Amino acid sequence: MRATSSPSFRCYTRYVQVQFLKGTSLDPVPPKASKHPEVRYLDIGQDEDVDEAQLRSWIEQASALPGEKM
Repeated sequence: MRATSSPSFRCYTRYVQVQFLKGTSLDPVPPKASKHPEVRYLDIGQDEDVDEAQLRSWIEQASALPGEKM
C-alpha cells in the first residue's frame, strides 16, 4: 500500500496550515520549515489573501509525487 503525497490540512483558530510531506521537492519550496527535513508548511491566516495560482501549483506538484510505501 502507498500513501499519497498530497497535502494535508490543519485548522486552527486564526489560520489553516497546509502541510506538504515532500515540500522540499516542490518548486518553489513552501515558506515554512519543519523539524522533519522534507516537510514544509503554508500558513493561511483568516484575513489573508491567498495566492491561489501558487497554492494550486503546489497541490498539483505534490499530487504527482510518488507516495510512501506503508
